[in-house]
Amino acid sequence: MKILICLVVLVAATSAQLERIVGGSNASPGQFPHQLSLQYQSGSSWAHTCGAVLIGPRKFLTAAHCVSSSRTYRVMAGSTQLNSGGTYYTVSRITNHPNYNGNANGFPNDIAVGILTSDVNVGGTIGLASAGSSFAGSKCTISGWGRTSGTSSIPNDLKYVEMNKITNSECTSRWGSSYIFNFHICVYESGKSACNGDSGGPMICNSGSQTVLAGITSWGATGCPGTRPSVYTRVSEYLNWINSIN
Repeated sequence: MKILICLVVLVAATSAQLERIVGGSNASPGQFPHQLSLQYQSGSSWAHTCGAVLIGPRKFLTAAHCVSSSRTYRVMAGSTQLNSGGTYYTVSRITNHPNYNGNANGFPNDIAVGILTSDVNVGGTIGLASAGSSFAGSKCTISGWGRTSGTSSIPNDLKYVEMNKITNSECTSRWGSSYIFNFHICVYESGKSACNGDSGGPMICNSGSQTVLAGITSWGATGCPGTRPSVYTRVSEYLNWINSIN
């Protein structure tokens, strides 16, 4: 399968929209049933471009920067293997947040809602973090089929890694006040990172006895060195908008 990796470099070549997991491990079958691969049609074949997250039988979230109106999309569900074992579902439409701006610092409102033409009957959905959730001091988990280093190819195996959720104040201290806002949520541990191919995928955290979707992979350091926080779109900031799309 042809794999396309879209790496958009910005902020004086220090940050980039993301597509991978660095410092992670292979996921076990069924470990992340909500994880989807968002794929676009290229001639007679399909290419993984980003991750996505199943939040309803026909509804998923991804990053707005993953989406082009000129492309035809499908998702793969129910497998940790990118090239085998999954079930494919046709995307009816994907709606980017109306205030998404891929040219502004911090990529504001980097979130999109997708609707499928049929119910997903493999894997499972995940609930959304509630408004005001901070996950202070939590370990959260990120997952995806992104690169495992800045120069590697896209892996066939789904990867995941646990990282410390940090405050936005700490994230700002590492990135600068021009790039981190209330609609962001960050994780950081040295040597670990999301990377190219992980964009649009999930950041999940524990909320009481439940695991919920806290963030959508958005951006981080160019080359994915694991020396700065990975930055996610904070899902709880968009609950009303997400729920309005069906």
